[in-house]
Amino acid sequence: MKKNVLVILRNYPLGMNAGDKIRTLNMCMSLSSMGYNVFLLGFYTRNAHRIREEKRSLPKDVKALFFPTIPNRFKLLKLSEFLRALVTYFVCKIYSIDIIQAEMSISATSARFVSRLPLITDFHADAVPEFEMMGYPQSIIEYTKKENVYSLTHSKKIITVSDNLYRNLMEYVRTSAENFVLPTNINIDNFRKITPDTRSQMRKKYNLEDRIVLCYSGGLHKWQCVEETISLVVRLWKMNPNYFFCLYSNDDITPYEDLLMQINGHYLIKGVPNKEIASYLSMIDVGFVLRANDLVNINSSPTKTSEYLAAGAMVVATQYAGDSPKQIQESGCGLVLNDLNPSDEQLVDIDAYIQKYYTSYKENSEKAKSYVTQNRLWTYNESLLKHIYQEL
Repeated sequence: MKKNVLVILRNYPLGMNAGDKIRTLNMCMSLSSMGYNVFLLGFYTRNAHRIREEKRSLPKDVKALFFPTIPNRFKLLKLSEFLRALVTYFVCKIYSIDIIQAEMSISATSARFVSRLPLITDFHADAVPEFEMMGYPQSIIEYTKKENVYSLTHSKKIITVSDNLYRNLMEYVRTSAENFVLPTNINIDNFRKITPDTRSQMRKKYNLEDRIVLCYSGGLHKWQCVEETISLVVRLWKMNPNYFFCLYSNDDITPYEDLLMQINGHYLIKGVPNKEIASYLSMIDVGFVLRANDLVNINSSPTKTSEYLAAGAMVVATQYAGDSPKQIQESGCGLVLNDLNPSDEQLVDIDAYIQKYYTSYKENSEKAKSYVTQNRLWTYNESLLKHIYQEL
């Protein structure tokens, strides 16, 4: 008889393809393909009108259950947690749930009324340093620490996106639960459609046939160090005017307009839909993942690193950019910087390495793509997920 698995995601982003949601859906699809009956419990705070659309987009073998929740704010914290736990309790009773998988520690407390069931918690990140960086009230931060402790002490198995994240989570409380590292991986389908013609056509479209194209792709949150990235690009361009910069983001770039004016006429800003990102990344030569020395970055597994490599580009990252240095070392396609502001002497070395990669682009790009295919596809994570569940 098939086991029934409940996957819980608090703050489910209805109608949006956020990273937490994509990882959660990958988990659901994998568990379904492994032979489990999968139920997705998504608590949401907005966009209720998109529930029907959301359900249509989900895998047909996954039963979706969406419930509104009160935002975790001040005096509403305990009430919102209680109501989510109550909903989870009844869902588990109605559907005879055997195993619960909480996506992120903030979802784990929803299982407190069904503690007899095995709980697996998938830590996408540590929310505490993120909330600290974003200036959340101290009451929220302390509550989030308690959520971490709860999930670490009540989980039979723990999943993290990186070794760094697991080591730093152990600072909250030691746990005997076995940890499995399932890094943030990518959907390779669109990248497999990239051909040499795709690259040449895209570069021709933007008059970049003979340029060395540098790129930052993604959100413009504080921890993404976008200002430092653009500053480094400006320095490289002043050294070598053959550089061109692409900034792919759907966020507001107004704060960086003055900085970009220093390379006026030598940059492209574009919001790129997810289904087109592979094509736009195909025309770049270098992708940047610069991060500062803080836990938000150190714990991470940036999706963009794998995307750059899957498109055939090399990666320039700082040593604090999560598992990006590991990917660079294993693939041999990139540079790891000690800090955000390399010296002029180091800049010369960076320029030389980029030009070397660009000169042998065909050979190097194949190496980058091969690395991702062998190490950073969701199928790799799925094999680990099977092992986790077989042991329960």
